[in-house]
Order: sequence, then structure tokens, then C-alpha cells
Amino acid sequence: MAQQLTLVAKLRQRVEEQGESPAFIFRSPHDGRYVLSWNRLYRLAGRFAAVLNSRGLGRGHLVVNTLVNSPERVVCEAGIWLSGAASVSGHCQMADGSDLLHTLRLSRASALLVDPDVSNSPWNVLTKYVSVGEDDSVTSSDLTDLKKLFFIRRVDGGGPKDFISHLEDQNGWFQADDITPEDNLTVFTTSGTTGLSKLVVYSHNDFIRPMESLYEGRATGRKFEIVYKTTLLGWISGYVGASAAVCHTTVICDVRAAGSPKDMPQFIWKAIKEESCDTAIITPMYLPRLVEIAGQRHENSSASRDLQVSRDRKLNYIFLLGLPINRTIMRASLSLAHVAIISYGATDCSYITRNAVTDSETYVDHDAGPPVEGISVKIVSQDDEETPLPVNQTGHILVKGSKGNLGYLNEPTLKTDDYLTKDGFFRTQDAGRLDERGHLIVDGRGNDAIMKGVVIFYPTLMESHIQACPGVRDVIVTGIPDDFINEEICACVVLDSDSVTLEEVRRFVEKRVVRSENSQTSPLPRYYLEFQSLPMTSTGKAKRKVIKAQAAERLKGRSMKTPLY
Repeated sequence: MAQQLTLVAKLRQRVEEQGESPAFIFRSPHDGRYVLSWNRLYRLAGRFAAVLNSRGLGRGHLVVNTLVNSPERVVCEAGIWLSGAASVSGHCQMADGSDLLHTLRLSRASALLVDPDVSNSPWNVLTKYVSVGEDDSVTSSDLTDLKKLFFIRRVDGGGPKDFISHLEDQNGWFQADDITPEDNLTVFTTSGTTGLSKLVVYSHNDFIRPMESLYEGRATGRKFEIVYKTTLLGWISGYVGASAAVCHTTVICDVRAAGSPKDMPQFIWKAIKEESCDTAIITPMYLPRLVEIAGQRHENSSASRDLQVSRDRKLNYIFLLGLPINRTIMRASLSLAHVAIISYGATDCSYITRNAVTDSETYVDHDAGPPVEGISVKIVSQDDEETPLPVNQTGHILVKGSKGNLGYLNEPTLKTDDYLTKDGFFRTQDAGRLDERGHLIVDGRGNDAIMKGVVIFYPTLMESHIQACPGVRDVIVTGIPDDFINEEICACVVLDSDSVTLEEVRRFVEKRVVRSENSQTSPLPRYYLEFQSLPMTSTGKAKRKVIKAQAAERLKGRSMKTPLY
């Protein structure tokens, strides 16, 4: 039974039971469609595992995966499971590659997967730091642990340089013996107070147990088989392993095919309908446009019978993960699905609560539901972490039992006492309360972090980039309330003189960040506001809450779709 708590065992089970059924369906903006069946995924993953094994990679090794959402990413992740190694989610948003270099150094990864041909490829940065020899070997005076580099390419028409075509032509196959639930599966990156990521290790068991609790919504009797996802395959909420862990087909945009669609909501809606998806994990930023598209379809239906058919074709479930959910988001969600599933959690400690909602009018803002089985939650004051606060009193959220090993990989400045209380509860850094039903009401971050959609940003790194712009005297980066993504990013800037404008500051900063327009993961401020001076405390520290309130007041009523200079 324990053996089933590995993704390798789960994948084999899906192959035996599902065979040629789709595990992943990739859609491209130009109506392309690529299907990975369970059989094909297992075969290709085993062949990639053989490649890793032949290069000396397996148990105890970490492999940084920088690939975008694509069939190649899925095959590589599954191949890493079978090899016995563990993946690390690698992101490169800063133009100088500082964030990816930080992850490589901190993880001490042995290998790196990179696509050198995509736009803004991390390889453009890494060429300055590594030399590649024969047999994918790497030498680097800066990244001394990195020994192997794999170019994962896609070539039109296939051929030996095309990653998947090359695997199809191979005969080798490998699977590590006796992979256990306690073996490391993957390392997720999570926001750090410095702006650079911390690394959170997940075992197979750490990932599978909470995933099964989260997706138990099928107990309502509604179908849950084909899931559209807007999330990244390297995030915990979109991770490749979810399909195998809880048995569903994942439908997702193949970003490698042609980048992100210009009208992503239109693309999502078309894919959901054409693939007959019954469930979706939707980032709330897309909801207003999705509701508009669905409404247009209803208005264009001439007969009442057609309207009824459209209502019957609503999704069975829509999952809303990460940020506090308000009634505005809930109304939009339930216009698209019969049931909205809310889950509160964090990459640091996995999923904590679950709430299945069917009525938006009785929904209480930010109600994340009760803790899932095996999880304890308590609300405490900042001064007394041992004594829980009374019902409906807001304080800091502490959790226990959510994950086997709480902590961060290779963080020399962090001690266990920094994130765990004396009685073993994890400090989430969030504020909230437990109501009389035992439901957790989450108010948001209890510190200076910005919750933009499902991503948490700390302002320090972006402030340092803005501060480096000539003519900028001071800056505070803060969050501005938004109905659908919780907060937008706003830079409150004090300029030295008329020698620089806010537009010039914006352009200066954008050169330092790999820009992805409207990306939910982009740390770029949408707003820049000029201040004559920033409110300060008597000790010379910026009054961030006051600045945030002043910025929100100045931006009140403005559209979040257009930047303000």
C-alpha cells in the first residue's frame, strides 16, 4: 500500500488502467493539438531516465528544469521521477539571470535542463557562466556543483536534435529500484524576503497526500476527469504529478509552440469546450474575460432551449487556489461552474484547507473552509504563539501536520526557530481567523509581501532595481487592492529632479526583467506613482501601510488594464 504513495507507482497504475487514454493534451494558439497518452508518457519518461542514468544521475541528485509548459517539460519531469533523482523548478525572470543563478547555487544541482531556442531562454544568460564539453559535461568556476547540461530542443519535422523524436528512436529504458514515499520528488521555489527564491523539498508522500485531499470533490457525484489548467507545470498548483496522483487528463497551453496566446481567455474557453473539460484550475485574473465570453455566447443563442444547453455545459468544478477569494470572484466562478473549490495553502507547507462552494450569495469573503484531514490550524497573537485566540479574532495563522519536512533547502541564515514555533507549528506569515464553524477566514499576508494572483512577491528586490535608476531618490513598492488578482504592484517613487520621468524609470526597470506582458508571474509594477516624499517613522523607516493606503486612494476607480505614469 505504501508503494502506491510514489508518483512512479501511480504512473504505472495509470498505464495499466488507462493505457492509450490521454494523460496530457497540449493545445497551441494556432489550433495545434498534441496528445501524450499514459503509455507514451511512460515509455518516453523511461527512455529519458535511461539517459540521465547513463550520465551518472539518479538518487541524491537534483536536476533544475527551466522548460516552459510543453510536452517536453512533462516527459522530462516524469523521467526524473523514474531515474530516482529530484527536479528543481527553475525560473529566470531577471534579465541578468540572478534569480536562476541563485537557484542553481542554493540547490547545488548536478544538472540543468534548458531549451536554448525559446524567446528569452535562460541559456542566453548561462553562456557567460558555463562551458559545455562532450557528453553534456559542464565546467563552471561559478557553479561548481553543476556537472551536466541537457539541451531540450524542439525541431519542426523531428530529427536527431528534436528531443521527443530522439527519445522515440532510442531503445534504452530505466527505472530506479525501490523508490519510496519518503524519497525526494521535487523542489519548489517560493518567495523569499530578499526577492530571491527559497527552496522547498517535497517527497512523493508530501505531494500525493494533500493532493488526494484537495481533489476529493468527486464525492459530490459530479464528474472530474478532464482538467484545464492555467497554472505553470513547475508550481505546486499545476505540477505535472497531479495528473498521475489523482488520475485525470490535463489540458494545457503548449507555450513552446508559439508563446502565450494574445487573448488567453478566448483560448482557454475554446479549449475547455472542444476538449469537453469538466473541471478547470483558473487563475482569477482571467475570470472577467471568461465570463464575458460565456455571456456573449448566451446572448447569441436565439432559443431558450439553446440557453439551457449552455447552462448544462457549465464546468462541474472550478478550482481557485492561493489568494483570498471574495464574493466578486465567487460570482464569476459559479457563472462558469457548478462548484467552486477553494483551497488555502502555501508552497512552504502544502494545502491546508478546502471549501466547496455552490452559492455565491451566502459565501463569506475569504472563507477558505475547514482544515483538511490531519491538519491543525490555530490563530495566535504576535506576542503569544502558544495560546490560541478566541473564535472570530484575527491573528497570525499557524499550521501543523501539512507536510513531513517543514523547512528550506540549504538556507544557512535560516534556523528552524525562524519558521517553526516551539510546539512545531509552521508560521505562514498570513493573517486570519477561525469562525464558529471551524472555517478559516484568510485576510492575506501579515507582512509587506504582495499577493498578485497566486504569486507572492516581496518588494525588496524590485525596490533595489528601481533605486538603481539615476534620478530616483527613494522608492517603496506596494500592493494595490484588485477584485480579481487580490493586489496589483505599484511603485511609489520620489524623484531627485526633473531630469528623469516616471516613464523613463519604468523603461529602465523593464530592461532588467524578462518581460511577459500581463504575466501572472511578472514582478514588474503595473503602476508608478510620484511622491514628493515618503511618510517615515521617527527611526527613519518608511511607513509602508500609510504609503499603501495613499497609493490605493490615488488609484481608486482607475482601470487595472492600463498603466499609469
